[in-house]
Amino acid sequence: MNRVIQAQTAIVMAGVMSTLTYSAIWSQARSESTKSFFPSDVDPDARSEEIQRKASGGHLREELEIARDYYTGHGLLRDFTQAAYWYRKAAEQGDPGAQVDIAYLYLKGIGVKANASEAAKWFERGSSGSPTGKLNLAVLYLRRAGVPQDSSLAISLLTELAKHGDPRGEAYLGFVYMLGEGVARSPHVAEHWFERAAKQHSPEGEYAMGTLFSLTEGHEHDLQRATAYLRESAQAGYVPSKHSLGLLLVNHPELPRSQGEAQSLLEAAACGGSWRSSVVLGILYRDGKGVGKDTAMAYRWFMIAGKQGGARTQEYVQRDIAAAKALTSADQQQVAEGSAEQWVRAHPNKDVFLNPGTRESGFFPIDEVYSTELAQVNSTTGASAR
Repeated sequence: MNRVIQAQTAIVMAGVMSTLTYSAIWSQARSESTKSFFPSDVDPDARSEEIQRKASGGHLREELEIARDYYTGHGLLRDFTQAAYWYRKAAEQGDPGAQVDIAYLYLKGIGVKANASEAAKWFERGSSGSPTGKLNLAVLYLRRAGVPQDSSLAISLLTELAKHGDPRGEAYLGFVYMLGEGVARSPHVAEHWFERAAKQHSPEGEYAMGTLFSLTEGHEHDLQRATAYLRESAQAGYVPSKHSLGLLLVNHPELPRSQGEAQSLLEAAACGGSWRSSVVLGILYRDGKGVGKDTAMAYRWFMIAGKQGGARTQEYVQRDIAAAKALTSADQQQVAEGSAEQWVRAHPNKDVFLNPGTRESGFFPIDEVYSTELAQVNSTTGASAR
C-alpha cells in the first residue's frame, strides 16, 4: 500500500450529535399477541380473508398481521402506505409495539410523509410500555428531532432503562458519558455502562468495549480482547462493528481470522451503508492488499463510496476516483460506473443492523433496532496520501 490505513477511532467525537442518523426499529417482542394463531393446515386464501375481515373489524392481532404482510409483501402486494395505515390503526388501539413501529415509519417517511414531530408523539406514547420507545424518545431529545433538545430528560430516560438492566439503555448511557452530553464527560463512567451492556451481549456495548481496547487514546490496548468483543457484535449484525473489525484485521495481520474474513466484513458493512468501508475496499483493490490488485474494482468502490456518502464524501474521495480512473480503459470505466450505480440502487439504506430474520412471529419484520451514530467511527483520515 502507498500508505497505512489509519484507524483513528473514538467512541464519540464532538459534533457527532449533529450527524446522527436513524435506521429501522424493531419493536419490543410482544407477548401472546405476536404468536401465530392460525393452524398450519388452514387454507392460505381462507386465512387471508379471515385476517382481512377481522382487521377491518378492529381486531388488534389481525391489524398487526396485515400490517406486517403489507410491509413484507407476504401474501399481499407490498404496499408501505397500507402497512403504515394498519400499524397506525393498531397504535391507536394502544399497542406499544405498534406505536413504536408507526413512530419509526414517520421518522423515516415510509408509507407516510416524514414527520419528526409525529414520530416523537408516537415514541412518547409507546414509551410507557416499550423500552424501545423510551430509548428512541431519549435519542430524539438528545438530537432535537421533533422535540426541543432536552439532555436532562434524555439522560433521565436512559438512566431509568439502565437501572432496570436494559442493555441498550446501558450502552447509550455510556455513549452520553463518553460525549459529555448534558453530563460531565467521564470515560470511566462510560466504560462502566459499556461493560455492563457487553455482559448482556448488547452489540453496541460490545462495540464500545472493542473500540476502547483497540483504538481509544489513554485506554489499555488489548487487540485480542478487542477482536473478541467486535466479533461478537459483528455476528449480531452491528454494522459499525463489521467495519471496525474488518479494518482491525486489515491493519493487524497477526490477529487470527478466517480466510477472506476482513474483506467479507467490509463488504457487509458497505452493504449496510458504511461509505468508509467502501473507501477501504477501494484501497485494498488499488494496492492489492489481501485481494488481487484490480484498478477497475478500486475505481468501482471509490465511486460507490462517493455515492453513499454524498457531497462531502465525493470531495473526500475525488482524488482517489481520478487516480483510479486514469489507470483504467474507457470500457473498464463504463462497466465500473454502471456496476457502482446498480450496487448503490440495490443497497440504498444506511443501516446499523444487518440480521437475518430470526425473531419468532414478530409482527414488525425489520431485523434492526433504533439507531443513532452516537457510536460513529472515523476510521480513515483519507483514502490516499495527501
